Amino acid sequence: MPNRRHARRTHRDAQKLAAAGNHRGALAVYASAAAEYRGCLAVSPDDRATRIDFADLLADRAAAHTAVGEIIEAYVAQRERLELTTGLDIARTDRAAARIDLAEAAARSGRLLTAASEADAGLSLLEDTDPTDPAGPGFAGLAAALARAARVYYRAADPDLAVGAADQAARMLIAAGTDTDLLRDCLRLAAALHTAAGRPGHARGAASLLAARFPEAEPLAPPTTLTLRAALEAAAGMGAFLDRGLIARLCPDPAGRRAPVTISARCDPAFAAVALHAAEPAVVTLARVHPNLAWRIASEVHYLLMAADRSTERNLHLNFRDHGPAWLAMLMALTETGKQGPIMTDLATALADLCERLHTRHAASEHEPLVIAANRFVEANRDKLRR
Repeated sequence: MPNRRHARRTHRDAQKLAAAGNHRGALAVYASAAAEYRGCLAVSPDDRATRIDFADLLADRAAAHTAVGEIIEAYVAQRERLELTTGLDIARTDRAAARIDLAEAAARSGRLLTAASEADAGLSLLEDTDPTDPAGPGFAGLAAALARAARVYYRAADPDLAVGAADQAARMLIAAGTDTDLLRDCLRLAAALHTAAGRPGHARGAASLLAARFPEAEPLAPPTTLTLRAALEAAAGMGAFLDRGLIARLCPDPAGRRAPVTISARCDPAFAAVALHAAEPAVVTLARVHPNLAWRIASEVHYLLMAADRSTERNLHLNFRDHGPAWLAMLMALTETGKQGPIMTDLATALADLCERLHTRHAASEHEPLVIAANRFVEANRDKLRR
């Protein structure tokens, strides 16, 4: 019979190996403990304590996989960890940490759509924390979460969002008196992204702080990544995006006082569907001729919709039969951009979820050809990862 107590002892043995730097040896022992926990859950699937203990093991296992360069395996472990704890009554801070851990693992494995959405979902769990009170409860935790999200956004989302998160995280970490690698990374990101965007004053400020606090840190080369504002303005210039008034609403100044630091803060959740119907024709038009523009616009609108969906935005839910097909069409256009690799597997996952929801809502038959095409893409690019 599987035994939870034995699984916990085995977990502790693996932790000792990992602490000594023997991550490969630890992984073998983690696998043994994981098998024991699976056996326990096969007998008692709703045992809260076993699920929490197993989730803790998976977090450690993911760290060991990461240490030996097994980024796919780390992602699988983090994903299963989140699945195990979903629905359990656990602290919001713990749930946020699990989502941001998954976001970082997804970013490392190239699953960028998942990465950005999970980072935002994690931060949304901390939205009650006051970001202006260093002595307040949860302040340091929020600062760290923002810093980690900034790194994810840098790889997976709008650079303007990444720099807004990096700036605020840096301010909070300094206020908390925390000179850690997170602060160093935020300052490096801020200096590089402000430079790339042509904001030399802000860039000098971040670079000066970096040099003063981390004199050994290497500066980050300014990236050439595309912002959502630039993508929408380019699309408008080509006549593909017809509502220029939306650009200012979706893309506030990333260096201003109201700079959004999360996807959810970019606009009111009710505005996500408006953005969708403005963006979808542009993405369809641009997908083959300007794939980078199409990806930036579609991914950012997708992130907004995911955020609105998490907040159970009324219009999106009540009128999903109207909004869902446009959402599906926008993401399906990205299948024509010629991209390859894990990002397409991630896209297939998003499409599968939308197809299932459209089926549940009995979407109009006129959209059936689109759903059939999406299901074909999903089948060809289905996530084949196994635990």
